[in-house]
Amino acid sequence: MTTILTVCTGNICRSPAAELLLARALEGHATVASAGTHALVDHGIPEHMLAELAQDGIDGAAHRARLLTERVMHEADLVIAMTAEHRRLAVSTGPFALKRTFTLSELAAAAGTGAVLEGETSEERLRDLPRAVAAHRAVLAGCELDDVPDPYRKDATAYRESYGLIRGAVAEISDWVLGTD
Repeated sequence: MTTILTVCTGNICRSPAAELLLARALEGHATVASAGTHALVDHGIPEHMLAELAQDGIDGAAHRARLLTERVMHEADLVIAMTAEHRRLAVSTGPFALKRTFTLSELAAAAGTGAVLEGETSEERLRDLPRAVAAHRAVLAGCELDDVPDPYRKDATAYRESYGLIRGAVAEISDWVLGTD
């Protein structure tokens, strides 16, 4: 089974939201975890993000932040960063993961612009994702790839906007990967 790692700064807002949404969307097809480049180790998800998750029936109360390390990078088949800077820091932590590390917006854009995943099953398509996105880079170069803004220590609206971007991207990616399964 493919292991996906989502990455943000503190591992308390964006990456755990992406982790939990992906885990639900890809249940049975992938294992999903998260980590932070500057993690607030052992901290939980802030109330505003917990509220956003709860509206989708997801309980994030058990989440505890952890630091992105080389070992954590080794465990991942696919690394999904919330911003271009997170992608850079993830690759700096684990250079061996360069070809399997993308931003959330890159993956959503690849899904939305016709990148073709090869494989009969969702698991095969997940494993093919890095190749498909790399082959689609010329198309992606013309796309506006937005970072997911950090809502930490901001108001509920900032959390709602950040969560909405993550939720939309996860839906796009999971529909692409799951296909007709």
